[in-house]
Amino acid sequence: MDWKKTLFKYSMRITGNRWDAEDLTQDALLKVTEAVRKNPERPVTKAYLYRIAKHAWIDGQRAQKIRTVPYDRTMEAAAPDFMLSSRELLEQLAERLSPRMGVIVLLMDVFDFTAKETASILRSSEAAVQVALGRARRRLRKLAADSNITKPLVHSKGEAIADFDALVDAFQRGDPEGMYRAYIGLAHEGVRLDQLKMQNGKLYFTFRDVDGNLFHVISK
Repeated sequence: MDWKKTLFKYSMRITGNRWDAEDLTQDALLKVTEAVRKNPERPVTKAYLYRIAKHAWIDGQRAQKIRTVPYDRTMEAAAPDFMLSSRELLEQLAERLSPRMGVIVLLMDVFDFTAKETASILRSSEAAVQVALGRARRRLRKLAADSNITKPLVHSKGEAIADFDALVDAFQRGDPEGMYRAYIGLAHEGVRLDQLKMQNGKLYFTFRDVDGNLFHVISK
């Protein structure tokens, strides 16, 4: 039996979207692999796989309800492994962070979107977004500590897309890879996304070019 395929099909049923299903599949697969490693004689049936995936999903939903301590910005200033801002790290470590993680950090840490708003844009769940944000923050800190960051910007993989419409279109389609490539492409061309906000179901973008000119774009 193909564990991953079986888990993914079941995960799609209980999450309702591909992004959450992929995350849940990976979490459940790790739990199953660890259980079999500890007990090689354990029979792995579909019912067992479904139970592991269901419990992993419930745990993720519960994590969303956990209250966290208010963030203290003085801690960031004192931390030796996170001296750059989230925006700078995203741009300089673009190739080493997945598009989905990068977009979640961009929305929540750079532009202060809520988990609910971010989940809506990415067609995901709030719980999955919260989990991904935690992972992305840890990865950024680790990359910042392990990397010798000297260049102002590391190009993303693939051809840069310095196009306002490409970024807006990617947001409308809920395409994290398109969002990330377009954002990094614009940054590479010296175009800065100054403001991004959601109001009445629409996204409002404010860009600043290399000459300081501002451009306002509203999603349909």
